[in-house]
Amino acid sequence: MQPPNNQTDRYVAVWLWTGVALIFMILIIGGITRLTDSGLSMSDWSLVMGAFPPMNESEWLATFEQYRQFPQYQQLNAGMSLTEFKAIFFWEYLHRLLGRVIGLVFLLPFLFFWLKGYFSRRMLRRAAVLFGMGALQGIMGWIMVKSGLVDVPYVSHYRLAVHLLLAIVLISLCAWYALDLNREGALQQRPETAGVLKNWALLVGVAFFLQIVWGGFTAGLDAGYIYNTFPLMNGQWLPLNAWALQPAVINFLENPGMVQFTHRLLGTLLSLLVIVLWWRTRSFESLIPSLKRKADLLLILLVLQYLLGIATVLWHVPLVLGVMHQAGAVLFWIGWLFYYHHLQKKTIHSAKLTVY
Repeated sequence: MQPPNNQTDRYVAVWLWTGVALIFMILIIGGITRLTDSGLSMSDWSLVMGAFPPMNESEWLATFEQYRQFPQYQQLNAGMSLTEFKAIFFWEYLHRLLGRVIGLVFLLPFLFFWLKGYFSRRMLRRAAVLFGMGALQGIMGWIMVKSGLVDVPYVSHYRLAVHLLLAIVLISLCAWYALDLNREGALQQRPETAGVLKNWALLVGVAFFLQIVWGGFTAGLDAGYIYNTFPLMNGQWLPLNAWALQPAVINFLENPGMVQFTHRLLGTLLSLLVIVLWWRTRSFESLIPSLKRKADLLLILLVLQYLLGIATVLWHVPLVLGVMHQAGAVLFWIGWLFYYHHLQKKTIHSAKLTVY
């Protein structure tokens, strides 16, 4: 194995950023699949044969007949035409096909880089983590679909949230590993300055992951289609029947109104934390401009995402806004990764630096 250098690192980084782009795409397709209720249109899972759609009319009729055996058709879509079925089948098929493409994009360059000796031992371990996470995500996707094929024609919102979280973790790992391959110089700041900002950035990260969980719950329970006013929920701060379920805590997990309320509350908390992080970053005059620009970008992405969330609720979750809202969350998180990774670089001690 030859030691990696700047050129090989760049090749590996391009591979990882390609993974980030493809996972971003599958998250968008997944959002469309969810919003069009297409996720249960393919009732089986086959790694090889499932890569090919129905090729003629008889195959389409057989696939449609298989779909008609399951609760979504029987309870929600009875009387659906074959043409209507093809429309929802398309999005789920595209979602699964892109998953297979991602698998190949990770595997084939990995084998090439490995044989060429481009990987350090550390990067080999990291590649193993990526493959493990990818396999786990595929399994979780099928477990999620299976939850909607028995009795109730809806996927479990818990499993949907886990599926979404795994995608966010996978895109985070790809981006972080790629950023680690960027051999730029150290930050010119005192360690205590980085420590303060890291603490606030970590709070933002925790709030974001909580928001993603409740975003998954909101999507899984179709909670965005109710209480389409803002900031009040049909004239009240708390939704009607906020405490209808017992024990009371279960309302935050399974009561659609309270799930949407929690999603709103976490979004507001996340916004406040980002504003504080931006202000603290701007208040340290010794920080290099590139980190301040990252903080500016993070704030802009947050404001856009918050406004998209409001618009999505007010307009009863139209497809375009719903997808943009999900995409905005991913872009915000990638911005956070750039910011936090910048803070992780080694600091340079200088008597000339002043902390405010």
